[in-house]
Amino acid sequence: MTGTVWISYVLILFAANVLGAVGGFGAGMISIPFLIQLFDAKQVIMASTVTCILNLLIAWKNWKWIQWKKLWTIVAWMCLGLPIGVWWLKSLSVPVLKQILGIFMVVLGIYGLIKLRFSYFEKRKLPKPVLYLGLFLGGIVQGAISSGGSLVLLYAQQELPEKKGFRATQALLWSVISVIAVFQYWYAGTLTREVFTMAAIGAPAVLLGIFAGGLLCRRLSQRSFQYLINVLILVAGIINFMGV
Repeated sequence: MTGTVWISYVLILFAANVLGAVGGFGAGMISIPFLIQLFDAKQVIMASTVTCILNLLIAWKNWKWIQWKKLWTIVAWMCLGLPIGVWWLKSLSVPVLKQILGIFMVVLGIYGLIKLRFSYFEKRKLPKPVLYLGLFLGGIVQGAISSGGSLVLLYAQQELPEKKGFRATQALLWSVISVIAVFQYWYAGTLTREVFTMAAIGAPAVLLGIFAGGLLCRRLSQRSFQYLINVLILVAGIINFMGV
């Protein structure tokens, strides 16, 4: 790999984690479509999962806002799906799955923006079974391509409407899920020295992005935060679908 490729890798990670730190999620959804143009897709996915553990920094700084009951509900349902995704990683077509996910994210982002714009839709709630199904499918997608956040947001945006609780709970969630996924990658025999090297090189950029994103988040109102989250989902969906 050339120095230019690694510089691009670090810059992409930094930018993605600035945006991801604002909402406590989404860095992988944004960065992976770009990074798979530079590196092997499966190595990028696993390295992204390793660096996602650094979201513990956001959770630690916002510990008192974590919604523990909601957190463990998400973790429990996602853990049912994670092993399926980890197993699929060995054989699935990453580009096809990311395009399907991209379509869903575009729909979810548009739906979220519509809810913010029209009070009639804002008051409507999805049934709990639909939310739990989204969490289960989010676990599968997270294990497979490290991009399950959009499906989890079906639950999180409805059940964690307040900015501080949403951000803190999401940050700890992705740290916990990433630790579990890394152990499952190890058990499946897919982790390599190259994956940990890639994660180590990217870690400083991830940490710097988390710090910068935290500063940006403090300047956002609750309403602006909600708009940004849905725009972030929409843009990440377009990126995934187009296979940038």
